[in-house]
Order: sequence, then structure tokens, then C-alpha cells
Amino acid sequence: MEIWTPSIIEEWLKIAAMVDKSLPPVRPAKVVGQKWDIVREWYEYLWDTNDDIEPHFQPTNKQISMWEEVVLRWFRLIDDNKDKKIVWMRACGKSWTKIGKKVHLSRQSVALHYKNAIEDLAKKLSKPNIKISTYLMS
Repeated sequence: MEIWTPSIIEEWLKIAAMVDKSLPPVRPAKVVGQKWDIVREWYEYLWDTNDDIEPHFQPTNKQISMWEEVVLRWFRLIDDNKDKKIVWMRACGKSWTKIGKKVHLSRQSVALHYKNAIEDLAKKLSKPNIKISTYLMS
């Protein structure tokens, strides 16, 4: 049995949010017409540096599995839909005030909702699953 603490859950949520951002969007591909090749002169390549572009986040298989567990299993354990929104927005890195404006609460109330939701989630995840344990014993 694993012991889940709120700090471990927050870490998993942040990884899941990063993986979610890196996944391709779920929508049909755009139809793009013919694009003409642009002929460039040799001196135009001198200013073509990509030094300021940061590398794209590539999730590993383990991180994708963590994302699946968080999205498909953990969010079902959170009872209130508003708390689900608060937890996910905070995992995505939004500030308390921005989250509060979205869900129409003060920043203190949002922080309290978040803290309670994470602690409840930690308790539920740390509890042994009775159905699975009785199935394994028989």
C-alpha cells in the first residue's frame, strides 16, 4: 500500500498538466491549400537563428502513464466539479486570483478548496481498496 501525501499528489498533477499541454489537440486536421516555396537568397539564412526557441517538452512513457492515472482515476475521486476545476487550473500554473475569477470565489476560498480537495484525494488514494484486496485474497 502506497502512502500518498499532498506534496506527491501536487507533483503528479503538475506532470500531468505538462503532459496534457504537450499532447496534440483532439480535433480533425485542418485542410490546407497549396503552399508555394519561397525562394531565399543565401544571405537571408544568416539571420535564421533558432537560439531563443526553447526545446519542446517530450513526455516519457512513464509520464504519460502518470497522466492517464491522474485524469482517468484521480479526478473521479474528487466529488465537486468546482474543486476539479480548481485543482486542474492550479496544476496548470494559474494564480489563485485568476482561478478565483474563473470560479467566482476569493483567492483565499480558492486556496482552501484546493487544500481540502488535495487532502481528501490523498486520504482516498492512501486507503486500501476493499474490493481489490478481497478479490486478491479469494
